[in-house]
Amino acid sequence: MRGKKRDIGGVVSVGEEKLRWSVKSDPAWKTTDGDIGLRLSVVRHDPTLTRHGTPKAWRELILQFPFEKPKHASRFPERPDVTPEKLLAAIRLAMDAGWEPHSRGRAMELILEAGDLPA
Repeated sequence: MRGKKRDIGGVVSVGEEKLRWSVKSDPAWKTTDGDIGLRLSVVRHDPTLTRHGTPKAWRELILQFPFEKPKHASRFPERPDVTPEKLLAAIRLAMDAGWEPHSRGRAMELILEAGDLPA
């Protein structure tokens, strides 16, 4: 099922951390940076609001999944099949690389390769 990218997201638990994920951008080919795979944004799930009524800011993780060549001619690249297992594996890989969900600061972008994820 394909919906608007902003409609796709959820909450996952990794250990004691609850994390909220959403689609940051769909796959795109032939950009100035080359082909870009599906990008997901992951942040700490914290329903607490600031005194201004906005959600608290936590360090964002941007996961870029491998770009998949389309199986048939199409104007748009296909969105990869990201299962909960692949998402959790990618988040754990980012945590091993130094991303801390409870920290603040600039976003960390992790570009994944096919060998980084379970089949």
